[in-house]
Amino acid sequence: MTSRDVRGFTLLELLVVVVIVSLATTLSVAWLGGDDHRRLDAATEQLYSDLSLARDVAFLDQQIIGWQADDQGYRFVTWRHRQNADEWGWVPLGSQRLAPQAWPIPLSVESSSTSVQPVPDTDTPRLVWWPNGEVIGGRLVLGYDGTQRTLEVDALGVYQAKATSRP
Repeated sequence: MTSRDVRGFTLLELLVVVVIVSLATTLSVAWLGGDDHRRLDAATEQLYSDLSLARDVAFLDQQIIGWQADDQGYRFVTWRHRQNADEWGWVPLGSQRLAPQAWPIPLSVESSSTSVQPVPDTDTPRLVWWPNGEVIGGRLVLGYDGTQRTLEVDALGVYQAKATSRP
């Protein structure tokens, strides 16, 4: 029996197949994004990061910044004079650092504040940061499919409370 009669795969061929399969697996998991509860965790982490950044931007840029949310996502606004209406009001913040974000899954957003309650059908923000470091904060509860994530916003910063699930 000569070496030409032996059939099989070389080590290099096996390594190439393993690399291709592992890349395909990695890309498919990243593309699918995991389950919805992981997406809820990711949305909470993104919101946590953006709210912390909003506090810093308000202080550094010396402007009033508010946070508005709905079923599709959230955006940051600032208190400015509206040129076309000749009045003051909340206008979208023109900042790439605090760009509008869409929720990765359909979330319910509940908020409670001791200072300000948003009025339905108005553009009043749920959270407001002032240039001097003060904040009109509150508690945000993000919910999806019986699971909730809570963020607390106060004058000292943003805190993530323990995750809860409803029975």
